Amino acid sequence: MESNVQHFAAGVVFAAVAAELLPDVHTRAPVVVVVGFAIGVAAMLGIHRLSKYVEKRGIGGKMAGAAGLLITVSIDMLIDGVLIGVTFLAEAATGVLIAVALAIEVLFLGVTGVIALPEETSTPKKLAVPAGFGILLLSGVTAGVLVFDGVTGAPIALVLAFGSAALLYLVTEELLVKAQKVPETPTSTTLFFVGFLLIFLLDMFH
Repeated sequence: MESNVQHFAAGVVFAAVAAELLPDVHTRAPVVVVVGFAIGVAAMLGIHRLSKYVEKRGIGGKMAGAAGLLITVSIDMLIDGVLIGVTFLAEAATGVLIAVALAIEVLFLGVTGVIALPEETSTPKKLAVPAGFGILLLSGVTAGVLVFDGVTGAPIALVLAFGSAALLYLVTEELLVKAQKVPETPTSTTLFFVGFLLIFLLDMFH
């Protein structure tokens, strides 16, 4: 179940990046795009090292095993929020699609985070995970609107490139890597493409 959910979420994120973010990034200045991607990759690698440190040291006790994924997804929630805010400022129609796509992503990342918790975790603690993700997402949207309202050009391109790199990292180095801890099945592979196609069709009809 955990692997299936992670595959579906990966497909959704991949499609959101491919359908909306990368076409916009493609029109920006190459230097700015390279810098944004480099910062995004460096940031996610730093977060990865932090999560591995938490797991290795057993920080958080029984929660340490899920800490890596939870930390990465938490940062992703902030980035998603900023991207939603920025795309709404750039174009409302695109903002709506990104919000829908990322809302689906957030739903399944929330499920992924809860499933990753130890079985004996209490219900209040399990509910705190998606609630925390929601707060981080809202904080990101608020920050994106307040900071980038009226801003154009290079700063927006930098944010979009950073966000694209961070989301691609989430797909390739977190969701799919963790999903491969169990043998690949036709169902899990199909769910990846179902998630991708769902968001891609939303983009086609918007």
